[in-house]
Amino acid sequence: MSCFCFKSSKVDRHRTGYEEPIILASETVFTVHEVEALYDLFRKISNSIIKDGLLHKVFDLFDVKRNGVIEFGEFVRSLSIFHPNASEASKISCMISVVK
Repeated sequence: MSCFCFKSSKVDRHRTGYEEPIILASETVFTVHEVEALYDLFRKISNSIIKDGLLHKVFDLFDVKRNGVIEFGEFVRSLSIFHPNASEASKISCMISVVK
């Protein structure tokens, strides 16, 4: 189990898993600026997954493709569920998935 990580300080738009902030913003409740800030956070935490029960469930929830990697787009779309502007239905559905 691991997170997708970019090794370069520059964004390599041709790397597997990278998605344009404009696209992610259009599909989530985040603004383009927020998606860019999430990218910085994503890079910082991408190698620091701790193996415990709850975090494992959260990892599984974020790893939509079920390929053992949380790609940036999966990270942003999953965090979008926790945003104050996300619908209650999305939040309830997410919580049900975590509890299972």
